[in-house]
Amino acid sequence: MSSAEFSLIICLPDEAPARHDLSDGAVSIGRSPDNGLQILVAEVSVKHGSIGREGEAFILADSGSTNGTTVNGAPVGSDGVALSPMDKIVFGTFVPAYFVPSVVLDSTPMEELIASIEAAPKVAAPAAHLKTAPVATAVRAAVPLPGEPAAGSSTVKLDQVRGPAPSGIRPATVPLAPRQPLPGGPAAPRPAGVQPAKLPAVPPAGSPAPIPLKRPAPGAATIPLPKLPPKPGA
Repeated sequence: MSSAEFSLIICLPDEAPARHDLSDGAVSIGRSPDNGLQILVAEVSVKHGSIGREGEAFILADSGSTNGTTVNGAPVGSDGVALSPMDKIVFGTFVPAYFVPSVVLDSTPMEELIASIEAAPKVAAPAAHLKTAPVATAVRAAVPLPGEPAAGSSTVKLDQVRGPAPSGIRPATVPLAPRQPLPGGPAAPRPAGVQPAKLPAVPPAGSPAPIPLKRPAPGAATIPLPKLPPKPGA
């Protein structure tokens, strides 16, 4: 029976699985013989990483190795990652190791324990910085949309904004009010068959008002106009 709390099962190519019980102190991992845990495989760096207890957890860190280290498929950096029971570790790309409770390993053959872990692999949790909560954001519309209430009371949600229209589809055209002709500009075309209204002539400003002509009443005396002398040669 082992007094260690956790152990590593390391599977080297063409060799039987090997057990390494973990202690409270940090253990270096690498290809060099001066490491506490030597993995004599060319793909493992000379100083590949380390594992050790910090508080209640065991922390696995990578020392900047050439081929890297993963836990349940997620890469491990120099800051390290806390291990959980039945985690699968891969040094490089093909040297697997399994972090298991020592008491379980005492009562279960290593081959059987490895097979159970491989049959139900863990999925690495997404990185914390990728977790985003849904944000309900609304943008006040400067111009009311068709079917929306008047300005000052309408909002447009971001999820209503659409991307570019698919190829070959033109957006709907919004009808515009007819333009009014500018003063002094060309008159708008007149529909066929419609005659313009005749307006009374307006005398120019400053001209004397015309004197209306009156017809003499029937039987009224008339003043004969003087006869002009005949023109020469007439």
